[in-house]
Amino acid sequence: MSKSHETSGYYCWILIGVITDTARPRNTVQTLIFMGRYRALCILVLFVIFDLFGSLHALETITGTQFIADDENGSLVSSDGNFKLGFFSPAKSQARYVGIWFNKISEQTVVWVANRETPIRNSAGIFKIGGDGNLVVSCCNQSSPLWSTNVSVPAQTSAAKLLDSGNLVLVAKETIIWQSFDYPTDTVLSGMKFGWNRKTGLNHILTSWKSIDDPTPGEFSAGFDLHSIPQLFLYKNSVPHWRSGPWNGHVLNGMPDTKSGKDFFSDQNVSINITFVSNDNEIYSKFSRKKVDVFTIIVLESTGDVNRLFWHENQRWVKLQVIHPDMCDEYMRCGANAICNEDTLAQCACLPGFDRLYPQDWYLKCQETRKEACGKGDGEGFVRLNGVKFPDARNSTLYSNKSVEECESECLKSCNCTGYANVYVNETGRGCIAWYGELRDMRRFKSGQDFYLRADAVELAADVQKNAKVHGLATKSTLVFLIVPIVVETLLASLCFYYMWRRNAKRKGQKQKQQRRQRLVLDSARSLSNLHKDSPNSSGESGNTELTLFELTNEVMRFIQVGLLCVQDNAKDRPSMSNVVFMLSNETALPSPKKSSFPVRNSEPDSSTTTRTKIAGCSHMWELWRDGKALEIVDSCINGSCPANEVMRCIQVGLLCVQDNTKDRPSMSNVVFMLSNETILPSPKKSSFPVRNSEPDSSTAGTKCSINDVTNTTFDG
Repeated sequence: MSKSHETSGYYCWILIGVITDTARPRNTVQTLIFMGRYRALCILVLFVIFDLFGSLHALETITGTQFIADDENGSLVSSDGNFKLGFFSPAKSQARYVGIWFNKISEQTVVWVANRETPIRNSAGIFKIGGDGNLVVSCCNQSSPLWSTNVSVPAQTSAAKLLDSGNLVLVAKETIIWQSFDYPTDTVLSGMKFGWNRKTGLNHILTSWKSIDDPTPGEFSAGFDLHSIPQLFLYKNSVPHWRSGPWNGHVLNGMPDTKSGKDFFSDQNVSINITFVSNDNEIYSKFSRKKVDVFTIIVLESTGDVNRLFWHENQRWVKLQVIHPDMCDEYMRCGANAICNEDTLAQCACLPGFDRLYPQDWYLKCQETRKEACGKGDGEGFVRLNGVKFPDARNSTLYSNKSVEECESECLKSCNCTGYANVYVNETGRGCIAWYGELRDMRRFKSGQDFYLRADAVELAADVQKNAKVHGLATKSTLVFLIVPIVVETLLASLCFYYMWRRNAKRKGQKQKQQRRQRLVLDSARSLSNLHKDSPNSSGESGNTELTLFELTNEVMRFIQVGLLCVQDNAKDRPSMSNVVFMLSNETALPSPKKSSFPVRNSEPDSSTTTRTKIAGCSHMWELWRDGKALEIVDSCINGSCPANEVMRCIQVGLLCVQDNTKDRPSMSNVVFMLSNETILPSPKKSSFPVRNSEPDSSTAGTKCSINDVTNTTFDG
């Protein structure tokens, strides 16, 4: 027992003696009762005295004349007793550090370390205010401190105090000149600003421990990016490892949902209040506890995970992950102009309008499918990508006072703008972001927002078709539950009708039907050959065919049959534009076209022209379209029965279909979409697409064929 404890016991027995002298019992029973009561009183007094003597080592304030010595087990305690500062050794380590930890919980949890890079190897450490007024950690009478606050102290009159928030402050003349909250280690406490001070340049960065035994700075760090649009970055060895999106009014875009249903960096968290500030002076977030008796912290672990911990009534920390990077969270996993989706097998895919540069290469590199000099060319617009984490905002511009519509117009003004998005998740506030150049680090996200990607007319058409198909599938799924009873009842009848139809079809002769179709294609191909027979190619010579009959697909055969229906002599027999679209987009049986004497006009030379212009050939047709004279190809006998705008649209779609580069040609579904909608069409490129001339037979040998020759087709049956 120490000397102080012996003294306190001595005075306790004196006190008991005085009491016993004044109130001595008169018999044996009274004596036993008397001694039992005052023995308990003595024990109580001893505990009070022990506590008083023990508290002498726990200071509330450190001044120039006071210090904390490791060998005396000294400490600094906040006024509410929640936090304690002193010397400690982490886990299995023997090294000594000065740190702050929770004082009222059973598990020692260090939230701040002073000399994390300069440990002490014995118990001779001292924490005090040095001669220059700074807080220092020193050892073994060394001339230079192991650690110092290293600030300018006025008049060298300072004092240190541990506040109830866990913030260690150095005060001079009632002004805080240094605080531990400005220099966090791996933990964010309630009330601590986590961010960047624009005026002072001070950036509050979390740095993980090297391990649970070593508080030396590890390989992971976290902090807000120092650009105009705040983003939270997690770095591994100073290289971006994970990134959040910008603040959207409620949460940092791209932050994962926690198990409680709300993100830690969210203003709707059920256990804490979140504040996010971004102005000309500073960018930071901080939280406060809704229940002051529940301890909550956020910690950057040595593994790179960011966890929120709260102290449970069962005397243990409950872990709630805030950031646990998965495969798609890895920064730039899929490269530029690509998007990562963890729900798909391949995960990485190029954005609409981009293709893989090297299809055989496992690493995804995306380039534009159709490169334009500015933007995405004629008919450009925006494709909406829903549920995504916004691209890296370091190559973006924030328009704080523009609406979404105004942001779209602003983006179209720049050739380099690649997309835009609304800042706010509820889409009611003004403010948007426009991206310029490559789009980096995008991923699909269940709680993501909408991003509007700049795209050309072909991609817009494909997107409309895709959305219509998705909507159709959703509608069909709903209808399935309504029509299942009817389908079950009519299934047998349908099978019977199908069997009868097949039997009748065989009786009529499938072979004859196939022969008629082949004759139709052959005659149509000869007609097309006659139309292009005298058409010059780019070298001025007669063009040779590169399209054979055997290369005609079913879609082309159907297209030719629809074309023959459109040039029947009687205008009443010709289908309308809506019927043409329906015929091209469905597999229904087509009516047989009637014999047509439809001529193709040859422009005759006048007195001022020495050369004859032949309206034939794709190249010449493109030149007429370019000069606004495409309607000259239409025969005068049907000029009055066809709307000029529909004819021009058909000609433009036809020219798009025969462009030299197959990537520039629209698919059949896009052709149908272009014919059935009033969207702006892209401009066709000049084509040199040739069609084979029909070889003369013995009956026509030696006869000069004119472009006005017409092949008439007669159908049997």
